[in-house]
Amino acid sequence: MIPIRARILASRHADLLGRPLSSRRVSAGLFLPTVLWGGFLLLAGALWWESRGLDALDIVLLVLGVLLFAACRLAAIDARLVVCERGLILGRMVPVPFSPTYLIAGEEIDPRTVCVVSSGQKAAAQVGLGPMFFQFFVVAGSPGVPAVMFRGPWGADVELDRAPARRRPNAKSLFLFSHRRAAGIADEILHLVGRCGGIPCGFEPVNGLRPIPVTGRREDAVRQIPGAWPDDSQRPPGR
Repeated sequence: MIPIRARILASRHADLLGRPLSSRRVSAGLFLPTVLWGGFLLLAGALWWESRGLDALDIVLLVLGVLLFAACRLAAIDARLVVCERGLILGRMVPVPFSPTYLIAGEEIDPRTVCVVSSGQKAAAQVGLGPMFFQFFVVAGSPGVPAVMFRGPWGADVELDRAPARRRPNAKSLFLFSHRRAAGIADEILHLVGRCGGIPCGFEPVNGLRPIPVTGRREDAVRQIPGAWPDDSQRPPGR
């Protein structure tokens, strides 16, 4: 289902994005639900122990606790990647401060850097930016969840002027989105880039879009992650 905000943004920037086609929500690992369920059980246990039972007030507190934990979970996994006909929408569908939403045209994505990594959390640490970097959408405590990565335009925030004359094609940055079906998302992104004429002749996807094992060590970033170098001059031989 395409979120309402994504439809509004796609309509407002139709020349850049086109019609929205699919939407994915960032995947969380086992850590987040374990913490939330653990917190709920502790709350229930504390209320029961205090009165050796649950009265009406305790039940109200439990219901409020469930709503609070559900809100925390939704806030953690609200980030979306929406594939459109000619571009991507990447970010939260409920706007919050200091959490930009990005609009990326297919022509601004380097297909040579579109890849799948075995762990979004490790890859974020490996390139030295960490999971809290604005352009990395990964839930903390999810080291086993793969992610799709690619190089796109720096300054693609929806709040900035995205008119062609104002874009900065020479300023690039890595983007990361954790999802259990990252390979399928990467394939959709490459098809999107192809529709924009950005796939060179004889192109082959990085590692066949199979997950690249990442170590999480910075010294391995350039060797393991396409796009982890600032320009072609620093690309490893044969990459």
